Amino acid sequence: MRYLFKILWKDHSRTHLFWAVLGTLAGFVILLSGIHFYENIKGIFDDNSDLLDPEYILISKNVDIGQAFGFGGTGFSEKEIAEITDQPFAQQVAPFVSTEFPVSAFTKNERFPDFYTELFFEAIPDEFIDVKSEEWKWEDGQNYIPIIMPQDYLNLYNFGFAQSQGLPQIPKEVIGLVQFQVRLRGKPHHVTYPGKIVGFSNRINSILVPHDFLTWANKTYGYTEKYKPSRIIVVTSDPTDPAIMQFIQKKGYDTIKEKLKSSRLNIILKFIISFLVIIAAVIIGLSFLIFLLSLQLMISRSADKINKLNKMGYHFTEISIPYIVLLIILLTGVTTLSLITTQLIAGKFSSMAAEWSLQISEKPGGLIYFVAIGLIVLLFIFNSVSILLSTRNLSRK
Repeated sequence: MRYLFKILWKDHSRTHLFWAVLGTLAGFVILLSGIHFYENIKGIFDDNSDLLDPEYILISKNVDIGQAFGFGGTGFSEKEIAEITDQPFAQQVAPFVSTEFPVSAFTKNERFPDFYTELFFEAIPDEFIDVKSEEWKWEDGQNYIPIIMPQDYLNLYNFGFAQSQGLPQIPKEVIGLVQFQVRLRGKPHHVTYPGKIVGFSNRINSILVPHDFLTWANKTYGYTEKYKPSRIIVVTSDPTDPAIMQFIQKKGYDTIKEKLKSSRLNIILKFIISFLVIIAAVIIGLSFLIFLLSLQLMISRSADKINKLNKMGYHFTEISIPYIVLLIILLTGVTTLSLITTQLIAGKFSSMAAEWSLQISEKPGGLIYFVAIGLIVLLFIFNSVSILLSTRNLSRK
């Protein structure tokens, strides 16, 4: 065996082999580090899943002068709703349901100033609402109406109206304890229910009640003209898609454009994750090619020696052993060094991330070792087969 090593390795350039190993080592480190950081970033996203949630867009029709004087309407027809639903960017679509009877609210409490106000209710299916509460439900015979208020309404009161009028600011927890009555003024009779605010929505600027309740109430007390839905809520996975604004402008609809701009961070984060996956795939391919081409070049330079050894009685499998042994040594070294380097990089970036209040593991997870071993096995199999085929072909010349 030593005789074969001396013959086959004589006059071979060590520099070429060094750069091949160094390139493969760099590729492995980048790949394993990328997988390590992807696992940690994915964990952060799982803990803060709202970062990658779909975007909810509210679409309404513009109000023109003609509609202000009672000519035409601002509601969406069934055909228009179907058209929005058929758009590629629309994952889910639902119209708002409004009250078909007057609604008012008032208080009668010695410890709280009396107030009276006319208001309205709207409802959408529960899956479109960002408030999760066990009290958000309605059953026939229930003795109170659960209500969700917009967070903006509370902010306007606390930081605008209350300060200007010298009134106390009210925290969310206190508002939930306030007892008030909701009067549904249907024909021919009125009915009063206790109302309870069960949450505040950052997504929808409307006073919401359960969809089941409003459907029942409209059938029971509704008598005003039944208008077409005036607003549509649309769920889209890509709010930066230019087709959304093109469609809205083409149809003369309206939406809050700032809502679309604020979600671009989600798209950037998704792009970064996708980019890491692509880079990892490229590095895997390069790792295969570097070893394959380097060993093929070494074998081709020893073509005359391989042919002579075969004529002396050496089988091509025996001639291949020195190359396969070298392959095992190099792959073992590359794997060991890449794992050590990846752990050092992970520890360094973990310290940096801690300064930004992010938690990144200092030690690579089990997936890192699985990928490293899996790639080494694949590299060994493909390169070993390539070495055997090359030495066999050269032996026959």
